[in-house]
Amino acid sequence: MIDQVELVRALGQREVADWVIIERAQQLASVDGRLHRAEHRKRWLLTVHLDLYNGRGSAHLAIDAVDGTADAIVDQAIALARAAVGPAWTSVPPTAPAKVALLDPSLAAIDPFEAAEGMLRGFKRPAGVTVDARARVLREQVTAIAKTGFRTQWNASIVRIDALVTARERSLEISREARQVADLETERAIAGAAADLELLAAAGAPAAGPCSLVFATDAMLHGGLGVWAAFANQGDAIVERQGLTRYREHAAIVAGADQLDEPLTVTSDGALDFGLLSAPIGDEGDAVRRFLLVERGIAVGLGLSPREAAFRSRDPNGGVRNLVIETGTWSGAPDEAAGPQKRRVVELRRLRSLAIDPYTGDASLEIALGVDRATGKTFSGGTVRLDLIAALARARRTATRISRGSYQGPSAVRVDRAELIV
Repeated sequence: MIDQVELVRALGQREVADWVIIERAQQLASVDGRLHRAEHRKRWLLTVHLDLYNGRGSAHLAIDAVDGTADAIVDQAIALARAAVGPAWTSVPPTAPAKVALLDPSLAAIDPFEAAEGMLRGFKRPAGVTVDARARVLREQVTAIAKTGFRTQWNASIVRIDALVTARERSLEISREARQVADLETERAIAGAAADLELLAAAGAPAAGPCSLVFATDAMLHGGLGVWAAFANQGDAIVERQGLTRYREHAAIVAGADQLDEPLTVTSDGALDFGLLSAPIGDEGDAVRRFLLVERGIAVGLGLSPREAAFRSRDPNGGVRNLVIETGTWSGAPDEAAGPQKRRVVELRRLRSLAIDPYTGDASLEIALGVDRATGKTFSGGTVRLDLIAALARARRTATRISRGSYQGPSAVRVDRAELIV
């Protein structure tokens, strides 16, 4: 077993330019109909920077409490840093951590095991529907220590519900993760899945052709950030420095994006209270900050680690975290969604898969459930291929705002030019 004091001692005995230790003391509980599991554990993330005659090498190690001795771990980190020497850069002094609430108050004084059991008892099962659910509660105390003497501590929670909703020999999987139990909206999610199973029971084959697409919430946020992950990928400072991103800073994300009636604004906010990706500081000890990625159609910011910030003579900001999308004025009404050219309007309610090219923003969407708004007929199957950067830059966004996981923004969007492929 190793501990924080041993790691600090071992690091102090070596010639290391800079180091950061993130310690996580965690209580984890997982409950379903068959398995009840409780666990107490400690985990560390060690970052070491080594300055040599030919540049700086860095190493990042994830450590469990039983991973050996502190001396052996530090020696391993130094060896890895020596093998990864790159251009020289200098660490900036740590600045004030972000002030952000991360612990659900309802979980502060209750055992995680009891909380997980309560999550499974706390929602209604719709009639005629079978629900197999698993609840997971993680409560942790995080401590960050740096070579400079910087030290900070905070408490956090993460709750998760996974459910298989079954009706009429069809099923849908639901996975929700949040900082607060209330933000899971488990009952609403299961009711929505039950309603979609009714639609799936009557679903036919898709009809190919041009259409306008309306992304409902579950389709838009498939897998977490969903279609908006395209902008998180473009905000990677390393990829941008290599010239591999779709657009560059201070340029329009697509031609004419800054001249639209409702130009797109995307913000990374790692200091969002109870945001799933929020934190006071990053894993390298850098303070997390709120910053713009896209402002009114213009690319204006990047997620900067300490290394990338040093190369650009800027301050680090903790990287791209929770995405906040500015809402629009679209009401979501079907007649409005038809647009001036009266294209067929297809509502995407759920996706089977979403694959996004991190460099170009091109995406392939496999449809699990769609609705033709003109006829009301439902279908399952079919593919849509989109240039997501261009499509979302010009998309209509609802005025209704939602918050789910690491996303905050419009509840649905409308893309006017698409092609459904069968």
